[in-house]
Amino acid sequence: MSDIMAKDLREQYRKTFSTVRKIVETFPEERWREPHGDIYYIPCRIAYHIALVIDRFIADGYKDRDFQAKVPYGNWAEAKAEALPDRAEFLAYYDGIIARAEKVLADISDEALKAPLPQEISFFAESLIGLHMCMMREISDHTGELNKMLVDNGLEDVWVYK
Repeated sequence: MSDIMAKDLREQYRKTFSTVRKIVETFPEERWREPHGDIYYIPCRIAYHIALVIDRFIADGYKDRDFQAKVPYGNWAEAKAEALPDRAEFLAYYDGIIARAEKVLADISDEALKAPLPQEISFFAESLIGLHMCMMREISDHTGELNKMLVDNGLEDVWVYK
C-alpha cells in the first residue's frame, strides 16, 4: 500500500520550511528587529512564532507538558525584539526544530494521518491530517506577513516551489 498522502505532506512541509528559511536569509539584518507597521509585525518575532508552531505541533512538542517553559526566548507574543536572536542565531535554532519535525514526519503514514488527535490538541481538528492542514495554514499566514515585510523593504518575496 502506498503512503502517497504522507509523502505529499512531507514534500509540502519541506518546501514550506525552505521558504521560511530563505525569507530569513533574505531579510535585511538591520530591519530584522524593527517593527513593520506596528509593534506586532517584527520579523524576528513572526519568524520565532513560526518556529514555535513547527516545534510544538509538527515536531510533537505538545507531548512535553513543560514545552512552553523550555522555549529559549519565551512567549513569542510578548517577546521583545532585542531579546530575540539575530538572523544567524535564529537559523541555527530553526534548523534544530526542522530536524526534529522531519524526524516526526518521516514516521507518518497515510493510516496515521486518519488517526484522531489527542484530547489536548483536539481543538485544532479531529484527525492528524486536519492538524497538519491547520499548521500549513498557520505557517502560510505568517510566511505571507514576512514576505510582505520583504516587499516593503524593496526586496522580492520568496516562495520555494521545487
